[in-house]
Amino acid sequence: MRLTTPQPQLLKHLQIVEHAVNDRSTLPILANILLQIKENELILTATDLDVGIQCRFPVIPPLEQGSVTLPARKLTTIIRELPEDSITLEARKNQTATLTCAQSSFRIPGLPAEDFPTLPPVDQGDTVTLPQATLKALITKTAYAMSIEETRFVLNGALLTAQKGTLIVVATDGRRLAVASAPLSGTTKQTLQVVIPAKTIRELGRLLQDEADDVTIALLKDNQLAFQFGSVSIVSRLIEGQFPAYDKVIPGLSKQVFSCSRRAFGDAIRRASLMTTATSQAVIFELKEGRLVISKESPELGSAREEIPVAYKGAPVTAAFNPEFWLDVVKVLEGDEVSIEVNGPDQPAVIRQPDFTYLVLPMKLA
Repeated sequence: MRLTTPQPQLLKHLQIVEHAVNDRSTLPILANILLQIKENELILTATDLDVGIQCRFPVIPPLEQGSVTLPARKLTTIIRELPEDSITLEARKNQTATLTCAQSSFRIPGLPAEDFPTLPPVDQGDTVTLPQATLKALITKTAYAMSIEETRFVLNGALLTAQKGTLIVVATDGRRLAVASAPLSGTTKQTLQVVIPAKTIRELGRLLQDEADDVTIALLKDNQLAFQFGSVSIVSRLIEGQFPAYDKVIPGLSKQVFSCSRRAFGDAIRRASLMTTATSQAVIFELKEGRLVISKESPELGSAREEIPVAYKGAPVTAAFNPEFWLDVVKVLEGDEVSIEVNGPDQPAVIRQPDFTYLVLPMKLA
């Protein structure tokens, strides 16, 4: 194979797919990227057998058809260091590629393209299509709530459901829950209810664009799901298992609701969190008429106390929370104000907004 392409273009697409590379696999070829020339396109593919990312872009003739796999990290590093000039890549039957750019030349040994795992073809039957910005927003509002513990594997990802004209993304680690939804335009025969691994969710959040074409979601055979947008395709294995019935744990509307500045709320929690330790994480919320006191006392570090004005006229409430659970959600909320239902020291606190619900379980008061 042989092609010539601008350095910025090749680097951009290598950086898209290299996140799917697995350097620590017992299969050496998974540390490589597959480069294929088909007709007038260069196709780049990387996979760790759970997530595969493929992107393609046109290249200008003259070129020679063919394929090769090259070490992902080394290839990307070399391309990054080359000047912004035309790069010529040539690979022969001995699986060694030659890269030339300006006065620089590199030889890189590769592996046979025939040994590289193939991504499944995307069935263009029943699909779900929505704007990239919409899916990106749903992921942004929920991804931080995914579990990082391995005790309940089904929580190491996000639930995606599409039914009755609505797409819903749900994430929980058992101590907090984030639910975001958006309407689907048009009609679709496809009904989805799948659990997508955290790595795939993070890659989608990284690659989806706010101002771009639609993303198409297609359910494949062998428990896999495909996302196609622009020049990028992502194919992911799905997590098997029963996701918790999240809608049953969301309490009904409460009358004990306070409203305050979102920024002041987040700033006060962040300052109080400076006094937390690995063994003592909880910060105290003391809600009284017209004010919220956020405090933390630590025998090793000292104490912090801050009072912010709130709109509240109910009975006093005291509860303890993990501050990180609030800091994560404050970053993704829209608007200058936030309204929070706080029902007591042993009841979940809830944020309800149009198309978004967030629930946080309290910690035990000392």
